[in-house]
Amino acid sequence: MGDLKISSLNLTKKYSNSFQLFLMVHSHRVFRGFFIMLLLFHMILLLVPWIEIKIPAWPILKIFITIGTSLWPFPTSGMLSEENLYLRQLLMKTLEISVIMLYAIDLLPKIFIWRQNALWKFVNIVILSQMMFLLPVSIIAYDKVALPSDTMKLRIFSISFCFVIVCEILSIREQKSLRFLQITQRQQEKQRQIKQKIQEFSWCEIVKHDSPDDCWIVIKDKIYDVTQFLQYHPGGNMILDGAGGDCTALWYSYHPSKLIKQEPPQQYLIGIVRDYQQYYSYDDDFYQNIKEEVEDLIPRNNWQNHWILFIKGFLCLIGYLACLYYYINYCTLLSAILLGFFAAQADVNIMHDGNHYAFSSNKTLSFLAGYVLDLTFSTSVVYRRSHNFGHHSCVNHLELDRAFDTTFPYLRLHPLQQRYWYHKYQHMYIWIIYTFVNFTDVFGTFDEMQWFSNFPCRRGYVSKLQVFLQILVKLLWILITLVYPSIKFTYKVAFGMWLVYNAVHSYNYALYFSVNHWTLEAGVVDNQNINQTNWGKLQIQNSSNFALDSFIWTHLSGGLNYQIEHHLFPQFAHTRLKEIKETIQKKAKQAKIKYFEFPSFLHALISHYQLLKILGSQDKV
Repeated sequence: MGDLKISSLNLTKKYSNSFQLFLMVHSHRVFRGFFIMLLLFHMILLLVPWIEIKIPAWPILKIFITIGTSLWPFPTSGMLSEENLYLRQLLMKTLEISVIMLYAIDLLPKIFIWRQNALWKFVNIVILSQMMFLLPVSIIAYDKVALPSDTMKLRIFSISFCFVIVCEILSIREQKSLRFLQITQRQQEKQRQIKQKIQEFSWCEIVKHDSPDDCWIVIKDKIYDVTQFLQYHPGGNMILDGAGGDCTALWYSYHPSKLIKQEPPQQYLIGIVRDYQQYYSYDDDFYQNIKEEVEDLIPRNNWQNHWILFIKGFLCLIGYLACLYYYINYCTLLSAILLGFFAAQADVNIMHDGNHYAFSSNKTLSFLAGYVLDLTFSTSVVYRRSHNFGHHSCVNHLELDRAFDTTFPYLRLHPLQQRYWYHKYQHMYIWIIYTFVNFTDVFGTFDEMQWFSNFPCRRGYVSKLQVFLQILVKLLWILITLVYPSIKFTYKVAFGMWLVYNAVHSYNYALYFSVNHWTLEAGVVDNQNINQTNWGKLQIQNSSNFALDSFIWTHLSGGLNYQIEHHLFPQFAHTRLKEIKETIQKKAKQAKIKYFEFPSFLHALISHYQLLKILGSQDKV
């Protein structure tokens, strides 16, 4: 329950009266989740046809219901009088329990707390108590003698109850607003106290504040303590991906242009970074003008929730799960190829948008879409930090872009990296390395977590539970895709098909990313020549598009062929990126910035090959 785990003494000191305390408890995310679950249950009650659907009464279910019946303090019907349960009985019991729980933990406390006279409280308590005790009796009677009119009454009751729950959820939103106002007032008071003297902090101190209970972030050279704001952040827990680190680029790329014109909320400001080094400029109007024009063209509430993306996501997910079943049970060459292909399609079409919070405006749905990467046995937790912070924030920047760290010394992708003798063959052995990208993605999880624990500017939060879950995911990957097929089809067959599946997955995933930044036309930067380049201009100069007019490549690559548009607007659903292409091209032309697109994927791949060959043979490029 998080912030509910406080002693009664502390609660008394923290909240001046019981009404404030009730608002804090009632607006808690667990309480809100309870109401949402009630709403879903009663929608089921409303929509499921009233037919006698039998459900087998398994022994464990009988034990569970018997214990529940013995503990339930109200009259109840004999649900296990026969060998089978009926769906009607389970739904009725759900209705009974949820209504009584609503009265007990929501309405009754409100009656006691609200500032009304004693007579008003007494009358309401009597009415609610009667309803609490009469409802189970009514359900028992309905279970024994059910008339068509009774069914209609229950449906009407369920509709009314859904309305009540919706009202409760809306009232909780109001209570959240009150709670947010209280936090804002406390932060403003805190701000007034520290306004006289802004403190300086070093990175060594900042990176320690990287947890949900103590979260600092840096925007430009200013430090903000956003601990109290986390649960109200419209982007959910995305802030935690940069906890204790520099979030400047994500502040500019993810937030509305109107908000960017302002400073971040000053009530959270606690200090400045000592000896802060800012590589990029955010001050000129280039990126701001692009964002404003795109927002005028397509309102922000239409950036996600694209029906084409939802259909694609559903088909890719079903295809992946079906191919996984096919592979496990038959382990043929075709099953391995299809599994690798659909795993990559699920990654680029669902996971990529989800981890950029571009899949849906509903943060929970986008969060779940991001976790499709765990379903394909990699890790979304690391991906968000390594990709969003370690790549998008600093694309093709030698010292900061994580892609250069993970590929060197095997590949030389930047002119300032040291060249070894074997790099002159990298344009040939690269195709072998790409075969194992999925292995490094899966097994590199824990190395990436360690990296984010050490890097001073982008720390991020990784909980012990996330580490445990990643160990579990990797074990499941080995067991499901290798151990079980080895037992069923022999190790030689299973291992061979396992390599094929991973190779297909690797190629379908890696090549799309490689041709976007590691080509002759894409620029690179480093600490010495960055010279306060505008961040928005850098995204265009250091990226390249391919096959923009191809329907097939757009959908096969998950919109990665619109890489420039994606880097400027990562929160944009990839199925809509083509709608803003002309706007960005026009702005780039006006600013005399090179906007490059390859006519086809093959042309982009050839340029990637040529870059590898040149960097492998020449020290200075």
